[in-house]
Amino acid sequence: MWPKHSIIMSKPQPKPSPDAETKRDSSSLADSIAHLPVSQTDPRDELASPRYLSTPFPAYRFNPGKDPHPTENPLGHSYLPPGCARPLSHFFPPDEWQESPEYLFGCDLYNHGFWWEAHEAWEGLWRLCKRDGTQFCFLQGIIQIAAAHLKLYVGHFAGVARLRETSSNYLRSVLSEQGCSYMGLQLRDWLQSLDVYFGSPSGGYPVRRLHDPASFPYLRLSV
Repeated sequence: MWPKHSIIMSKPQPKPSPDAETKRDSSSLADSIAHLPVSQTDPRDELASPRYLSTPFPAYRFNPGKDPHPTENPLGHSYLPPGCARPLSHFFPPDEWQESPEYLFGCDLYNHGFWWEAHEAWEGLWRLCKRDGTQFCFLQGIIQIAAAHLKLYVGHFAGVARLRETSSNYLRSVLSEQGCSYMGLQLRDWLQSLDVYFGSPSGGYPVRRLHDPASFPYLRLSV
């Protein structure tokens, strides 16, 4: 059993993958990144949140179409040579979320702008969940939110809207079944913060076009 983790301050087979939406229109995503304006600062560098694990962050935040693929390219930050097995993921039920290194490290990655890497961390646990169960839907939802942040970063707004819609369906189903708190997250409050941040025309919030570290919807867990 994994020990419970203290907070450390830091800044910066057979199931299908949950990233079908992430991989859709990959050429458009690559084109968007290629045409990003040159900027002196990256808003992701300004994200700051308490850490849940002391696991080091990857060497860079992966941008599809721009950086070496983390696991497929020999220059990738998580590349393993042929014949080297990847670490096994361990299943933890929802009420043992504090024991799950995949879940906690994924939250750290998300909170510091490593959105592709957060998706990868959570996917290991997601694959071990009962398909279409509550935990499965919760992880699917937060994986798609991480993907939506990456789409927003590169200006692929159609992808943001699509991922927001599908992730909302997953997460609101969890809210209706489990109530406000799930896996350490105040889910109702977080969903509201996502509506405010990304924009929800039906809720009276303008649609966002750029990331804003000052109002970023962090994953704050009740540790």
